Amino acid sequence: MSWNEALLVAELNARHGVTTTKRLAEIGIGRRAIDGLVRRGRFRRAGTGVLISTSWPDSLEHRMAVACAVTGGVVMFPTAGQAWKLRKSPRCRDVHVWVTGSQHARPVPGVRIHVTRHLPETDVVRRADGIAVTAPPRTAVDAAAVLNDDDLESLIEHGIDQGYFVVSTLERTGRAACCRGRAGSARFARVLSARPASRRAARSDHELRLERAMRRRGFPPLVREHRLVLHDGEVIHPDLGLPEHGFFRRGRPSHVARAPRHVGERPPTGPQGSCERLPHRAG
Repeated sequence: MSWNEALLVAELNARHGVTTTKRLAEIGIGRRAIDGLVRRGRFRRAGTGVLISTSWPDSLEHRMAVACAVTGGVVMFPTAGQAWKLRKSPRCRDVHVWVTGSQHARPVPGVRIHVTRHLPETDVVRRADGIAVTAPPRTAVDAAAVLNDDDLESLIEHGIDQGYFVVSTLERTGRAACCRGRAGSARFARVLSARPASRRAARSDHELRLERAMRRRGFPPLVREHRLVLHDGEVIHPDLGLPEHGFFRRGRPSHVARAPRHVGERPPTGPQGSCERLPHRAG
């Protein structure tokens, strides 16, 4: 063995089991050695100059790395939603990628290729591990073509809560990417225009569903996480409330798992939580 095995292992670890002949040449592994590795079954070829480790465990990162290396594309929604861990992102084994009209990406098993004319570098995050993925604001814009209004609203709220973007960033990205006839353009504009820019983000989908249900029952606009000082001095931030009426809702924390239902117990028919008047100090 005429190359440094430790360097090869480090290269594969850094890039999820995917590399190229060019990158291997940089660590002293030439074409003849690569041919030997392929013959012995350690690598398989995929695309021009792309090499994939045959023993690498399957994972989302591995599939994204393969898709980016072979197509030269950028991971998009719904796969990008999974990568950013945005709620309401559909789980899909195939990796969805954007390629521009100037690229000539050939079909690849397990990769769904979409063509776009608008994909500026500001909409792309290029990671050190070789994966290129749409930035969170562009991911939210692309999600509008797949999700319904309620799920898109939930995804946007989650992105704001996670600090991925603010409303003004979404507006700017949407103006640039959305156009007449583009799938989801009208939905994205409709959902975003209904959200006040200064409003706190809904921390959970449960909270958001309850808020919608209360609006449908005729409640006036509800305040999220209003600062409330109780009589004993404790400061809390109820999920929803009407401060002027001393009416607040305290629900199940989003990070607490719900207990399993007993056999025969009827499933809940709608959002749950407690709505009550809490003793608090005025002002």
